Amino acid sequence: MIVLLCMLPFGRINAQENVTETENRIWSVKIEGNRSFEGLVIKNNIANEGPSFWQKINIFKKTGTSIDKTEIRKDVIRIERFYQRRGYVDVQVSYELRARRKEWKKDLVFIVKENTPVRIAKVTLQTNASEADSAAIFGGNKFKRELNRIPYREGEVYQPIEEAEVLGRLIRVIKNKGYAYADLQIDARVDTSDRKAVIEFIADPGPQTRFDSIIVDGESTIDKEVVKRETGIKKGELYSEQAMRQAQREVFKHHLFRLALVSIPDQPKDSTLEIALRVKELPLRSLQLKLGIGDFDRLEEPIAWNNSWKLFRGQGTWVYRNVRGKGERFSVTGKYSFFEQNLSADYLFPYVYNTKSSISINPYYQRRDERAYNIETGGIQSTYGYEYNEFTTGTFSYQFSLNNETELRGSTTIPDSLLSYDKSSFAFNLYYARGVRRGNNGIIIQPYLELSGLFGEASFSFQKVSLDVRKYFELNSKLTLATRIRGGAIYYSKQDSLPSDIRFYSGGTNTVRGWGRQQLGPKRLVVETDTSGAGQVNTYSYVPEGGNAVLNFNVELRQQLDSFIKGFGVAAFLDGGQVWRRMSDINSGDIQFGVGGGLRYRSPIGPIRVDVGYKVNPTNEDLNIVKGVDRGNIWDRWGIHFSIGQAF
Repeated sequence: MIVLLCMLPFGRINAQENVTETENRIWSVKIEGNRSFEGLVIKNNIANEGPSFWQKINIFKKTGTSIDKTEIRKDVIRIERFYQRRGYVDVQVSYELRARRKEWKKDLVFIVKENTPVRIAKVTLQTNASEADSAAIFGGNKFKRELNRIPYREGEVYQPIEEAEVLGRLIRVIKNKGYAYADLQIDARVDTSDRKAVIEFIADPGPQTRFDSIIVDGESTIDKEVVKRETGIKKGELYSEQAMRQAQREVFKHHLFRLALVSIPDQPKDSTLEIALRVKELPLRSLQLKLGIGDFDRLEEPIAWNNSWKLFRGQGTWVYRNVRGKGERFSVTGKYSFFEQNLSADYLFPYVYNTKSSISINPYYQRRDERAYNIETGGIQSTYGYEYNEFTTGTFSYQFSLNNETELRGSTTIPDSLLSYDKSSFAFNLYYARGVRRGNNGIIIQPYLELSGLFGEASFSFQKVSLDVRKYFELNSKLTLATRIRGGAIYYSKQDSLPSDIRFYSGGTNTVRGWGRQQLGPKRLVVETDTSGAGQVNTYSYVPEGGNAVLNFNVELRQQLDSFIKGFGVAAFLDGGQVWRRMSDINSGDIQFGVGGGLRYRSPIGPIRVDVGYKVNPTNEDLNIVKGVDRGNIWDRWGIHFSIGQAF
């Protein structure tokens, strides 16, 4: 900043000297008189534009688009055509170049006089279909409902540019009624003097068709009948375009195929329909190895060369597709890091009674090193999954495991200090996502219910419920507001305390930033004594205890800066939450907040994220302040998080 301020007078002198030596520049582009369309929309259809923010702050040279009268006149024509395609046939557009305080800076202003648009006076429908076909197509609620939604309605502005969309929406309704060869035309009669238009839809539905046979091409190891089964199409069913799209989606999502294309080949236009399905298979067997780095907030001592190896993690997965020749899949996965070791197998039956249903069987062994406890778990989980539609998926699972929690730090007086227990639980999970486009707009809802020890077969009997709701608002093409709220509760009986691994925790990269992983909420003081040296050395630390109730919320603004660096973005966030030991402890006054910002970069492996969070209202435990032994420091208020993928 000091260097820039010192050079500012020199830059200004150069700029003033160049005023007479170089041509004027367009400093901004404005639209006036546009009542029906936003100026930003109109600007996207013209060539002239003002300099970017980064160009404007360059004080050493004049920036902006050179003034080209020919290109400006072309933009006048572009704006006129923009309006004419949207029903404003008598639009008039002119322009002015207005000087700013510095004479070389010009505002290019396009002045629009919209005048009266052409409005639709009448909409009619003509068809050569039989009486029965007409009743089946046009008499139903779907066609009437779509007709009431399209832009071509009485009293609306007639916009020729909307014709392709209108035809596509209405033809789709007709085809979904079983008319694969339906055709629809629009005859628009426009009276420019009265500014009125009469719209006539001319429909030729053709014969009603039913699915007959499926031609499969491209398979190499799987039986054709198995591929046909995955489409979900049954012989004799009425044709629908929706069923065709669903068939392609069902085959493509199958783990064996890397390509699936469903089409209608040339054939006589009669009441039966043959469809073609082309697939490409993935290799039957594959081995995938991954190496990563992470868990920065899990490393309690400062990062150095002698302990940096603890940050690395590895994963290997071996997959055998098309087991028994029926499209089933068997896989074995091993994961290793200093904090977690996992070995699991998975057998998937992708088809139970239709393409939407599946069953997986998953035996596993896992060992985790958490801040407050270690746990070894071995067991098996069976999961039934059902995809209700493209927005909603549900799972029902049963899990039985043997668990051993050991080496709980400072837990000599805790009832569950060393605990071996069985867990037998049923879990219901629902995932609903609609309108989400790369996380820019839409909603995600995830309720969860777990019931353990229903029949007395487990060491602990409890009910665990949670709800996660995420809503995304696309404020503009580059700015997104992302919000989330998550809450959960555990109800239990017959025990005074539940094992640590069953409880709720909060804090970390994907919950409340500013706190480390699981570090938000109730904690206990741990005093560890080292007598290996000349004297006794006590080490003090706080470890999380978890709780039976949790509440988190997140609000995050995500701004893309592609014009600066492609794929680069920034974010600002407010997080909050709390964990309570018991349900009776819940108090909104206990909520703690974290604020901060971060950098984002869209890489080929996903969004790379760096976040810095600040604890707004930490407790002494959060700051590692021990009564009589003040060991906290300023850095205890901050949390730095590295991750791949958005926080939510």
